[in-house]
Amino acid sequence: MDIQVAIIAGGLATRLGELTKSRPKSLVEVNNKPFLAYQLEILKAQGITDVVLCTGHLGEQIRETFGAGSKYGMELSYSIEDRPLGTAEL
Repeated sequence: MDIQVAIIAGGLATRLGELTKSRPKSLVEVNNKPFLAYQLEILKAQGITDVVLCTGHLGEQIRETFGAGSKYGMELSYSIEDRPLGTAEL
């Protein structure tokens, strides 16, 4: 069975303050690696290779960094928010 995963990576990340003024939260580094890289590695280890990145704020930086996903042995595609759609709330 092929599984496709969507990662929501489009928020403004206002709670991260200065860390996300000029870069999306998915690119904030943890131990010298973008946070999103850890997520992709975990998915790959589980055999998941088809991922849709739902981007918005500064999303072009995510696409420039991760491209089509070949570095991770994955196929990455992008769903790009053309305008802010708001914050998800319970």
